[in-house]
Amino acid sequence: MTETRPSMSLTDVLDGQYTPLDAETAARWRAEGWWEDRSLRSVLTEAAQTHPDRVALVGRRTDGQRVSRTFREFDANAHHAASVLASLGVKEGDAVVLMLPNWIEYPELVFGINEIGAIYVGIPVAYGEIQAAAILRRSKAKVLVIPRRWRSNNHLELSRTLRREIPTLERIIVLDEDGTELEPEESLWSSYADVPSRSFPEPDPNRICYLGFTSGTTGEPKGAMHNHNTLLYSVRRQAEHIGADVYGSPAVHLVASPAGHHTGFVWGILLTTLLAGRGVYVDRWDPVWGVDVIREEGVTMFFGAPTFLQDMMRTNLVDDPASPLRCLVIAGAPVPRNLPAVASKALGAYVAPAWGMTECSIIMSSTPKEPAPIQRTDGSVFEGSSVKVVNGDGLELPTGEVGELLVRGPALTLGYYDRRDATEEAYLPGQWFRTGDRASVDEHGWVSLRGRSKDIIIRGGENVPVTDVESVIFDHPDVLNAAVVGIPDERLGERICAVVVTRPEAAELTVESLSEYLVAQGLSKHYLPERVVHVPELPTTPSGKIQKFKLREMVL
Repeated sequence: MTETRPSMSLTDVLDGQYTPLDAETAARWRAEGWWEDRSLRSVLTEAAQTHPDRVALVGRRTDGQRVSRTFREFDANAHHAASVLASLGVKEGDAVVLMLPNWIEYPELVFGINEIGAIYVGIPVAYGEIQAAAILRRSKAKVLVIPRRWRSNNHLELSRTLRREIPTLERIIVLDEDGTELEPEESLWSSYADVPSRSFPEPDPNRICYLGFTSGTTGEPKGAMHNHNTLLYSVRRQAEHIGADVYGSPAVHLVASPAGHHTGFVWGILLTTLLAGRGVYVDRWDPVWGVDVIREEGVTMFFGAPTFLQDMMRTNLVDDPASPLRCLVIAGAPVPRNLPAVASKALGAYVAPAWGMTECSIIMSSTPKEPAPIQRTDGSVFEGSSVKVVNGDGLELPTGEVGELLVRGPALTLGYYDRRDATEEAYLPGQWFRTGDRASVDEHGWVSLRGRSKDIIIRGGENVPVTDVESVIFDHPDVLNAAVVGIPDERLGERICAVVVTRPEAAELTVESLSEYLVAQGLSKHYLPERVVHVPELPTTPSGKIQKFKLREMVL
């Protein structure tokens, strides 16, 4: 199926893209074993050779359909996908975009793209024209794979609009069939069933294989460039940091985060395959149905934003001794500090707060190998990576002090695709990456995130620790979800506004009643909200991150 070829140097394979990573650092990472110089595709090949008859993929759809694949079938279908795409003219370095629900074909296509040496790009299936167009245009996508329609969105119609606007987009592939007549340059995936098998050279692990577009919570998405080495470092270290056996033997992973988002791709697809586990793909997250799937499929692990965990905590999975869950990794948004310990007890599983970005995947998390209080932080840093906290002048701060979080290491993006300006702005000397988050590091080396730099509320000259306030509000018995934002004030600069989702039967929280509760919990009076806004739900990205810019628009 593959041919071997010599690996090229980093500078030879970025096709003119700028990266602050130098050859000396890359060589050191290889020498230390952090960069393995193997392709992501080889991970699936290895799993298929070792466990050919083990079930690798299960697709669960809300319409009742259930399909499954063994690793042998997964591997064969991925190779077929590579042959099909190659027959359409996709070559090494071309971008192929998947805009699909969490269907079982998704991981097969991802590894097929990878086998060619092409660049995988995901667009969450719920995105609209503006977001999709920005990603397709920036990535110079050659092929777009879509469902004909998904829920209320007509993706075929959307793709036609996008193809007229984006000259690089040559081919639309429709994964499902409903009888609608297709136009030239549009085709059904099923029409390629008889495409002859091809052989491909082993992908070069230094080439860009993935553009991870930021979620757009603060502006136009940027494409973080990753090669095989940066991605494989992170998934390998995550497995070792927590312990592969903690995930289950074998691991059965509920993939509910959109596969088109970084979380669903790296953890749902790549980590599960690395563990030779089973990915259970659900095409839509519904807590009640999701809990049924967890029980029926024997799900042992889960990665996602705190929103998913909060949903589970409101189902009958709580205090069920028969729950199959063993480990839940929660990242992508601030984690209320009491939630992991409470949820661990309620669900009978280890709940691991973690931190990461599209630019570096997860590089720190809680682990059962360390004392239980680590669950009240965002965890310890993976071996091979480094963090530090600095003040406004770039000077490293002492233990416990809050400042800007900088990170560096083998998982870090090579830079932003066709955005040298953004890359240079994000990197500081010494290859330190500016995360835009505020954090502190304690005496154990555990990191605690304290909110985005742009989320800081400065009230009367005093910085308000937003995540601290949110965590205490979240502990209120009537609160289901909460976020804190700043609202302009002529005298103090900003005032504190709490936006809350409460239980339907609860009395309305007022500034006075909420403040009384927060003071009783030990929160400083300087941090009390001066306005409370009730909403039915908080606006989130498809991956579950709270969109604070939308909250600010709502409360102004």
